[in-house]
Amino acid sequence: MQEDAAEWSGYVAELRASMDERGDADIYIPFGSPDRDPPLVSDSTRHTQYARRDIWASTLDDEAARDARFLLHLVFSLRQHLRGIFGGDTRDEPLFVSHAKADGDRTARAIIDYVNDTQHDVPLQTFYDAMELSPGEDYEARFISEINRGTLLAVVSDVYDSRPWCIFELTVAKRARRPIVLADIGHVRTSRTYPYGANLPKVRVTTDSNKTTWIEQLLVQTLSEGLRCDIFQAQAMRRLTKVGRRGALVLPRPPELFDLIDRDDLGTAIVYPDPPLGNIEAELLAKAIRQLRPDVPILTLSELR
Repeated sequence: MQEDAAEWSGYVAELRASMDERGDADIYIPFGSPDRDPPLVSDSTRHTQYARRDIWASTLDDEAARDARFLLHLVFSLRQHLRGIFGGDTRDEPLFVSHAKADGDRTARAIIDYVNDTQHDVPLQTFYDAMELSPGEDYEARFISEINRGTLLAVVSDVYDSRPWCIFELTVAKRARRPIVLADIGHVRTSRTYPYGANLPKVRVTTDSNKTTWIEQLLVQTLSEGLRCDIFQAQAMRRLTKVGRRGALVLPRPPELFDLIDRDDLGTAIVYPDPPLGNIEAELLAKAIRQLRPDVPILTLSELR
């Protein structure tokens, strides 16, 4: 691009002018040169911020980490952009890192410290634990508030499922239908798995004290799950309006018994992402729904007619 910078600058200027005519339909995400070449003139005129790839070589461990940072920028920017289009909350969404102090604190702290390092150029917001609260603040109410508008990243260590506050945080996120990703750092044995901590994406994490690539890749997985939930919610609401079935309960994950028994109002239908559940799960849910609300169908998005 630098060899023909004038031509590229003109092309980008025309492209962005066309984008402007389309309102908020498009998003422009520029990445700077690894050699710190100057930005295109048309971008400089518009005071356009570039992602600083030239500093990645000194702050990121290897090519895999740099690829993950590239993806992290894309997913973060796309999600912020789409949330505005969908009419959702465009405030910064906190990444709530749920963990057990006994054997998950080191991993959780590594994630938090890495995200909040001044060299990390993706503007993620994090919430770690009670240390972020002001003296006198109601910590339970604050936890619920942060989880209800955030994405939960659960650092699932050997003792995670036995800790009441970990279970509390995971349950609050499920009730609020928030994006949740489990980071599995187990080493020896889990005595008992919390039954409602399943039905979620799980990423096997091998931490390496000398590298941070695993953190970048885990963040990409976590933000991607948030993007998936946002898009499905928007698609489902649009389809429900089109077929004239308002008031349905839209779940970002396949339904489970927790979703049925934990709610007073199941709505006019329960809608969840494809593919349909397997026979065993579907039969169990059918038995439960017959006792609760036999008039409420459980459908995937493609089954809505």
